Amino acid sequence: MNTKKITNIGVLTALSFVFMIFIRFPLFLPFLIYEPGDIPILIITFLYGPLPAIGITGFLSVLMALYTGLGGPFGAFMHFLATGVFVGIAGLIYKRNHSRKGAIYGLILGALSMTIVMIAANIFLNPIFYGIPHEQTIKMLIPGIIPFNISKSFINSAITIFVYKKLAIFLRDKGLIKSTEMQG
Repeated sequence: MNTKKITNIGVLTALSFVFMIFIRFPLFLPFLIYEPGDIPILIITFLYGPLPAIGITGFLSVLMALYTGLGGPFGAFMHFLATGVFVGIAGLIYKRNHSRKGAIYGLILGALSMTIVMIAANIFLNPIFYGIPHEQTIKMLIPGIIPFNISKSFINSAITIFVYKKLAIFLRDKGLIKSTEMQG
């Protein structure tokens, strides 16, 4: 990695952390907290591919758990799982189809994949880590878990679509990314 790439990823990582810490509010159920920290990570996946985005997701998941104390190691794991699936799928699809259509398709499939993975993760892991019975977790799916994951991912996707191209053009014009790094 060159210095500009490392710097860009560092700035977007810091922005993601600021979003995670300072923009937070509950959606659907009091313990399901929306934060827009995935937006800069999605920009990283579109600019540099899914691997750096997944790595940054792991780093930020641990940092958020340490800083906020919310969810502890389990919360960090669940955040890593959700965002990692989301940015990984979106980045892989966009990597193969560098266009606005590819970005939108990647974001939709990433959001749906994240929602499905989080349904399974909540059903199977909540009883282990929180002692919540399977039946109670299943009852929380429709009024909370599913709409939360769909809403969070689609809000973050819409903002990413709106911001990404403008940011990529700005970075290219300032010489902070190469034209070949600006995909679509």
